[in-house]
Amino acid sequence: MTPGRGLWMVLVMGGLATACAASGRTYVADEPPEPSSTNLVELDFEDRAAPVGEIVPTVQNTGTGRLYTEVVTHAGGRVLRAEGSGAGYALRFPGLEGGLDPPSAMLLVRSRDAEDFLSPGLEDFAFGADVLLDEESEDAPTDNGNNVVQRGLYEDAVQYKLQVDHGSVSCRIAGSDGAAVVTAPAVVPGEWYRVSCERSNGDVLLTWEALGGSDEDKGTTVRRSTIGDVTFSAGTPFVVGGKLDARGQVTVDSTDQFNGVIDNVWFTLQDS
Repeated sequence: MTPGRGLWMVLVMGGLATACAASGRTYVADEPPEPSSTNLVELDFEDRAAPVGEIVPTVQNTGTGRLYTEVVTHAGGRVLRAEGSGAGYALRFPGLEGGLDPPSAMLLVRSRDAEDFLSPGLEDFAFGADVLLDEESEDAPTDNGNNVVQRGLYEDAVQYKLQVDHGSVSCRIAGSDGAAVVTAPAVVPGEWYRVSCERSNGDVLLTWEALGGSDEDKGTTVRRSTIGDVTFSAGTPFVVGGKLDARGQVTVDSTDQFNGVIDNVWFTLQDS
């Protein structure tokens, strides 16, 4: 079953107050407003009137999940307000730069509830985003991937992630009984795509659509796989736009920084 966006989206945003960190400016989540939907998480970045190009200081959660969010930066990296996939706004992440210590920035999300709803366990779940990839996005020494949404690292026992690597969208879900990787056709840099990954009844589904494209510019790839329990250690970062370690810090030697723009990030549990 492929999730319709209206059914599966998790409207997330979480108010942020400015703070400082040694590696760069950090924004820390404030209390969210009352939820406006029955969904868990969505980041649609429509909560401020700041102009395009401004550093994003606030994100508010309008879903039912209580979230902690923080923009984590390194070497002067910034997340900026950008034009979105529709009429609204999105997040611009740092572009590709060479060298061993390039600017990087990504959004960290954690559940603030005692029960971590970002840890699906044995439940079916889905997550996704709208993405626009830069013309140049690979082959830098420490930035050779484009993570869209990720929780857990590849070497961890459990993980889920969406990425655009080597020009193609892919999804990986790993659990106690195994892992599955599903890949979609190549994307065109500079164009918006809506992508999502879902575990449903033992299948892993990767769905993509070129926004504004023809009916041929969309589809779903399915792989049958036994994944098992996808339960994370408490505090494991849910990351938008790159890769963070278990402490929530940038993995400087391999950032997987998304080089481009991301909009409408969402996550949901099937039973929600």
